[in-house]
Amino acid sequence: MPIRRPHRKSRHGCKSCKRRRVKCDESRPVCSHCQQRQEVCDYTAEVPYIWATEGKSSGQRGRSRDKSPSQSDSGVSPTTGASFDILDRFGAGTVFTATPSLDMNQLRLIVQWQKETHRLFARNEETRHVWQVLIVDEALNVPFLMHGVLAVAALHLALCGVEPQRASWLALATSHKGQALNPFLERLNDVRPENAKAMLGFAGLVVAFAFGSALTGVADADQPSLDTLNNIFVLCRGVQQITNSAFSHLRQSSFAPLFAAVPPPTILPDAVKNSLDHLDMLNATCGLEGDHDVPTYEQVIRALRDLSAYTYAQPTSMTMAAGWAIRTTPSYLEYIQRKEPLALVVHAHYCAFLHLARGNWFLQSWGSCVLRDIYQLLSSEWRTHIQWPVHEVFGDDLIF
Repeated sequence: MPIRRPHRKSRHGCKSCKRRRVKCDESRPVCSHCQQRQEVCDYTAEVPYIWATEGKSSGQRGRSRDKSPSQSDSGVSPTTGASFDILDRFGAGTVFTATPSLDMNQLRLIVQWQKETHRLFARNEETRHVWQVLIVDEALNVPFLMHGVLAVAALHLALCGVEPQRASWLALATSHKGQALNPFLERLNDVRPENAKAMLGFAGLVVAFAFGSALTGVADADQPSLDTLNNIFVLCRGVQQITNSAFSHLRQSSFAPLFAAVPPPTILPDAVKNSLDHLDMLNATCGLEGDHDVPTYEQVIRALRDLSAYTYAQPTSMTMAAGWAIRTTPSYLEYIQRKEPLALVVHAHYCAFLHLARGNWFLQSWGSCVLRDIYQLLSSEWRTHIQWPVHEVFGDDLIF
């Protein structure tokens, strides 16, 4: 009787070979039979897939299958490739309604925000965490806030980039801002605890966008000037209104660090302290001469002094630029719009702090541009009261 040659049974062959009752060589991802017949090779098995090509059968425990030369040379076990093949089967029975895609520009903007742009808003580690992480977390559930984050990140790239990328980033910034603004405005009169963080965060982004958009060089954009700055101050008053609407909730939320404005332990230069002291004396003197709103000027000068420390502790932060604009009163805004001399003098000091923060891409030349406007509006008598701002910004090269 002829001796029967032993052979290995095909226990985990493909469906096609089993249906045709032929021995499958179990090559993956396509066996040789299916490859020759150009058929779909389906290895769906009744056992966990990771074991489908293991070198031991139930009757061969303790004995190793001889490795082929290719397996021995590569050092890769027979199951390695098969283990990754399971990814092809994941969701195979699911009906997809859309093809997943990646918007690389939006991904780039998120990376830009979390690596760089958020730093221009922070004044310390606690507020940095809010702007870097918590704002983005909130934006994942609030589309208009996400559009705001993307708009400001794109504007940042436009301000520090070069053509032709600069133009494309600016176009993206404008597009995202346009998609965000109307949904935000629709909620201005309905600020509630549920949307307070998103509203406050977006309002802060809008202020930075207003400063930055004036620096783009676009012909129809508002250029840095005293009148444009007044418009931004009106915008900042809107931020204060949002804060007032949900202050108690915000102070107890994860955004609380934004309201803990404790001046950093920074020693101001003598020239700065002396000039701010001079503003206090000038305000008191004006109060003796007639109908003058001493309390309003006291408040804005005190806020200027309190925030000035941040300019030296965090010179590229938006804290002074936006913080003082938010703290100014409607009365002071009226005085500056009427271009009253003392209001212009106080504003000139603010311009010096803006100039000190010019390393912030959203501020750059704002201080020098507005100070030029103020200098031209003041009489020679009042110009003597802005010596420190003029020297800080222009040095000895004041040219008009």
